[in-house]
Amino acid sequence: MDNRILINITFNETRVAVMENGVVAELYIERKSAPRIVGNIFKGIVGKVVPGMQAAFIDIGIGKSGFISVEDVHEDSLYEYFLDGGTESQQSKKHDRGLIQDILREGQHVLVQVLKESVGGKGAKLSSNIGIPGKYSVLLGTTDIVGISRKIEDPEERERLAEIIRRIKPEGKGIIARTASVGISAEDLEQDVNDQLRLWEDIRKKSDEQKAPCLLYEEPRLYIKAVRDFVSSEYNRIVVDSDPVYQEITAYLRRNFPDASVSVELYHDPEPLFSRYGVESEIRKIFNKKVWLKSGGHVIIEEAEGLTVVDVNTGRYQSGKSQEETIYTLNLEAAAEIVRQIRLRNLVGIVVVDFIDIKNRQLRDQIYDAFVEALKQDRARSAVLEMSPFGVIQMTRQRVRESILTELAEPCPYCEGSGYLKSKDTISYEIIREIKSSIVKPFVKRIEVQASAKVIHRLKEFEHENLKHLEKEHGVEIAYKAVEGRIGRFEVIAD
Repeated sequence: MDNRILINITFNETRVAVMENGVVAELYIERKSAPRIVGNIFKGIVGKVVPGMQAAFIDIGIGKSGFISVEDVHEDSLYEYFLDGGTESQQSKKHDRGLIQDILREGQHVLVQVLKESVGGKGAKLSSNIGIPGKYSVLLGTTDIVGISRKIEDPEERERLAEIIRRIKPEGKGIIARTASVGISAEDLEQDVNDQLRLWEDIRKKSDEQKAPCLLYEEPRLYIKAVRDFVSSEYNRIVVDSDPVYQEITAYLRRNFPDASVSVELYHDPEPLFSRYGVESEIRKIFNKKVWLKSGGHVIIEEAEGLTVVDVNTGRYQSGKSQEETIYTLNLEAAAEIVRQIRLRNLVGIVVVDFIDIKNRQLRDQIYDAFVEALKQDRARSAVLEMSPFGVIQMTRQRVRESILTELAEPCPYCEGSGYLKSKDTISYEIIREIKSSIVKPFVKRIEVQASAKVIHRLKEFEHENLKHLEKEHGVEIAYKAVEGRIGRFEVIAD
């Protein structure tokens, strides 16, 4: 099984691609211009309390206030788990909440964690139940429960982990066994929990010493989170193209997982890492609504705010002994590809999939089962309704971050938002990667970048020092030419 994690580092951008059987399954992007705050813990100040919404706004010191709903004051909703072994009184607390105006008051200091990034005009979604993730478990600092990941299906393994957790769990705190905990020893799980307990005590100490609003805990950088969350027996190979990051990852593994059998490879080839493994071509396809299937059929993906519609079409596909067999085979292929696109593009909110109508109920059920089975590889929480007689599947998928298309693109000013253009940041980083790819070619002395004036201004303003370093390191001159009509496009010419 060709599963690996690819990590690409470029100046102020980090990209992580999760490969499954040699194909890109998931993509994560982190830019210094738009830092991630999900998982960060703040000491905040309660601002306006809105009884009509049963929510409150909280100043966490990042400019825009976050908001917290009454249910997030009492129960954690950051991780996927279900209560296991709780008493009846513990279970009933979920349904015995007070009113927000009776719980929070203006000016009150609260410890909160970010559940979702700020979206559009909305502030970040917060929770007062704090969850600190480790490799094998999640420590809940304010909720006394025992939980097991829903994706651990073996009843004996669930009971084994629950028994270990009941024995090692500190009073008044909760522990959730993550999917990665399957098969690990009690000693390893206890060590993981102890590491999180020390971190929790540090957070509590900082909270007592520092004035609100302030940041108390920041999630590690994307590449460290990828190692923490993905590395397992299935993903035990990491390829990274930055020596400092390579050193940091190997040190992290030695320190935290000394017994893990993980191969970390420093990528040296002149060809860019993501080009070598076909990731760049997959990223370019994200901008396309049409996705071709190997059979010749295709799916159309239309993203709107809060809703994505996926339509399956036969295209050029003509095979099978009958029309029904043709439709069934195409739908079956489409089901697997649609789930891959959901993960790759990070489609969130409501997703409606319109398969080609098939009358046979048994065949519809097989297509549905294949779709649900493929979704088991997805780390995001989802809920799927049964396929309708018209071949439609409706589902919702957890929104922690926005879709990849939303991250990489911005609304097109020339079509009043009905389409997308690559953002100036995205084009700038593509230009930098193209420069780095061209600069290593023999006899290249000068590189000219032709792009829109706005993109060139973005490069000169934010990447000036980095590009000057490339010029000095390789003895190459980098020149710029603003070209009108190059909206969303560029050209790098090497002489």
